Amino acid sequence: MAQPRAFISFEMEDRWARDFLSQQAKDSRNDIEFYDYSVKDPFDAQWKTKCSEKISRTKGTIVLIGATTWKSDAVLWEIAETTRQGHYLFGIQINSDETHIIPNGLSSSDVVRWDFALITQKLFGWT
Repeated sequence: MAQPRAFISFEMEDRWARDFLSQQAKDSRNDIEFYDYSVKDPFDAQWKTKCSEKISRTKGTIVLIGATTWKSDAVLWEIAETTRQGHYLFGIQINSDETHIIPNGLSSSDVVRWDFALITQKLFGWT
């Protein structure tokens, strides 16, 4: 089976969730490969070009949904770019005891709770 490649979109305050997801993938040896292009530089045309290239090398984007994700210009742009490229897209509520606002461009039916088995199932469902 082909290895699913996913771009991870997240707000910088939630990078712990990105790190945890990446570590779970390594620990479970599922041959899942994640990419993120964290916004360390200004959100500008050069960043968008590099980010678009990264998204194009994947089958889809996972949006890690935390308290402020819904208002992140970078996350909203990554969702729109993923959709523009015709790639798969789903979100993960990162806190088990809270339901955060879902960012525009992401359907509530495409959002799951943190469950690595379910996340893996969704990733391997990308064809």
